[in-house]
Amino acid sequence: VKDSNIPILGVNTGRLGFLTSIQKENIQEAISQINENKFSVIKRTLLEVKSDSMNNAFSDYPFALNEITIQRKDTTSLLNISCQINGNYLTNYWSDGLIISTPTGSTAYSLSAGGPIVTPGVDSIIITPTSAHTLTSRPIVIPGVSKITIAFSDADKSILFIADGQIHDTLDPSCKIEITKTNYSVSLIDFKDTDYFDTLRIKMGWGKRG
Repeated sequence: VKDSNIPILGVNTGRLGFLTSIQKENIQEAISQINENKFSVIKRTLLEVKSDSMNNAFSDYPFALNEITIQRKDTTSLLNISCQINGNYLTNYWSDGLIISTPTGSTAYSLSAGGPIVTPGVDSIIITPTSAHTLTSRPIVIPGVSKITIAFSDADKSILFIADGQIHDTLDPSCKIEITKTNYSVSLIDFKDTDYFDTLRIKMGWGKRG
């Protein structure tokens, strides 16, 4: 789909399904509403990854709707990940890895790693370390126009590059990675009877007494 602007209809066949507008048992009803033009289109941002080395991890499709994940591979040692924002040094994360997510992805892997929930209308990028060794290493929300630069201090460690849960390849630890928001968005089909906060409350089980 990429930048074709073709609207996507999400059908929930699993459990949470924050990106989905309908349940699988309601497919026929949804198709009828689409045929009658009873739907709207919402825009969601994506992340794009670039590298200073031509690594196979970036050759197929260096984009993500939910998150980009940098993760250790074949080692029990922590990664030492250097992170800059717009050329300004942020910190070195000693952790199992790092999740860079869109607001859409804030309810995915980032949330399970302790990241915040960010509503889709907030133009932002979320950085969440996974299993950080330092207790003060916390998730941070930065403006959507930011450029994130990531480098690695341990050249002998294997590092996985994962986009939206799909393992692409092992990174060359000597490379630098740049992550930015794409200059286009993805179109999702939405219906009048759906509401983000209703979905959030139901999916997260908020307000229920145990």
